Amino acid sequence: MIGSRGEVTINPRELMGRRASIRAFTLWAITAAEEADIHAGLFAGLENGTLRPIVGKKLLLADAVRAHKEILEPGAAGKIVLTSDRRTA
Repeated sequence: MIGSRGEVTINPRELMGRRASIRAFTLWAITAAEEADIHAGLFAGLENGTLRPIVGKKLLLADAVRAHKEILEPGAAGKIVLTSDRRTA
């Protein structure tokens, strides 16, 4: 789970049954080496297709306030991409 905006319910029994694990971290406490490793992993995932961001909509940068309000609404799905180019919004 990446970028959770709210409360999440975890079922420990289900996790144990699947031999799964949960990790949590904050990016503001990472070292320069950890940051480089994270960026390398992200770039590799985007290049090889294992990371596929879901773009819910594109808005102009001037609509950033609107985008922030919309992404916090119940049922919001995907990411909102802000662009300065009217042709891609």
